[in-house]
Amino acid sequence: MSKLAQIYNHDTSAFQDVMSQFPALNGHTQLILGFKLPPETPRKAVTDALENALSSLTHQIDWLGGQVIEKDGILLPVPWPKDGPKNEILRRKDCDTLLPTMHDLIRRGVPISELDASIVSPFPGLSAGHRLEPPVPIVALQANFISGGMLLTMCFHHIVMDGTAAFQFIRHLASALEGEQILPTDLEQANRDRRSVVRLLSPGEPIKDYTDLRRPPGFTYPPVLSTPAWCYFKLPVAALKALMKIALTQLSSSSSHNGLLSENDVICAFCWQRISTVRLSTQNPGTVSKFSRAIDGRLAGGIPLGYMGHVVYHANLRLPLQRIASSSLGDIAYRLRKALDSSNNEWTLRSYATFIAREPDKSLLLYGGKTNPNTDLGATSALAGDDLRPSAFGALLGPSCFLRRPKTTPITGSISMSPIEGDYIPICLCLPSVDLKLLKADSEWKRYIRIIG
Repeated sequence: MSKLAQIYNHDTSAFQDVMSQFPALNGHTQLILGFKLPPETPRKAVTDALENALSSLTHQIDWLGGQVIEKDGILLPVPWPKDGPKNEILRRKDCDTLLPTMHDLIRRGVPISELDASIVSPFPGLSAGHRLEPPVPIVALQANFISGGMLLTMCFHHIVMDGTAAFQFIRHLASALEGEQILPTDLEQANRDRRSVVRLLSPGEPIKDYTDLRRPPGFTYPPVLSTPAWCYFKLPVAALKALMKIALTQLSSSSSHNGLLSENDVICAFCWQRISTVRLSTQNPGTVSKFSRAIDGRLAGGIPLGYMGHVVYHANLRLPLQRIASSSLGDIAYRLRKALDSSNNEWTLRSYATFIAREPDKSLLLYGGKTNPNTDLGATSALAGDDLRPSAFGALLGPSCFLRRPKTTPITGSISMSPIEGDYIPICLCLPSVDLKLLKADSEWKRYIRIIG
């Protein structure tokens, strides 16, 4: 047993993340990789290859085979109980009669309506919690075989792993399937002591105000005004270039604005602007909307990309609906960029971690602060995940042909951007159904965005 494995088995606090101690994260976030398979491919050979790869990973990164428990009000990963049932990380399910063929899925753009979690996943969505009796696994996979391919659903406990960690897992899984070893530097980061990753502020140091993360007495989330619904859209790369040109031109002509915009800035601004515009038909123009963007704290904290813990926090911007709708695309993108830049630094990261660490009752923490599902939006992006997505997953599976999220319990107001697929970017939205219907009919939205479903 390695020294790191000994630490994991005898000092579980070494793998406890400070920044993930939110009740809302006590569940599994999920991704699906799609693979085309020739008809003659033996399904058992595929599952055997996956089993062998997972065995290799859990041998090198011990905590991947562990469980999540609650101890003294803290959620943390610990080894799988020796007297418990075997941790079957991989499940197999034959879905030939339950799902369309791989050819049909790809032809239709892989709509989320055909990826129901009740079929393709062992767990419900993140917002529903895990709803599992202990032991609760950190990682679980389900190989869903369909005619012409396989959908590999991967579930990661969000208390333990953030989105970048999930992509690192995918990269390591591909390496194992290819018969390659994990790089020593990546292995060191995957197994590092998490207690020292983000340095907490000392009692006398200034700290950013994060009291909005604390649930006020009697606070409840407002009910969603119409049934939430999921939908995938695709943004053609050519359309993104056009939006970038518009935003940058508007920015250059303004004397009060300067600086550069990222593609992420412009996509977020466009989504926020169009959704706010259609909401003006049902809501007061002065209603304030909050836009939250997830920040990977690795850059601000000088943390290597190979670290597989949870270091996500948020940059927030609040504006009235009318202001969002009537401003230029460049102006909204610029304001989102300023909000991101003001938070994407070490002091803000350390303040966030310190505030959470000092909270005596973690059950009162609100992930992202107080939100209204009828007005607020939150975006996560895997556009940079293209650098982490492997080119092949062994001789049997080959390359993945798409990355999707399953249709889980709703996360209303969420916007998820996937890595580029060919000539377009898949974007997944979960909105109140009335808003989603209005958005699909919005002429400006339709000018640049295509519906997948």
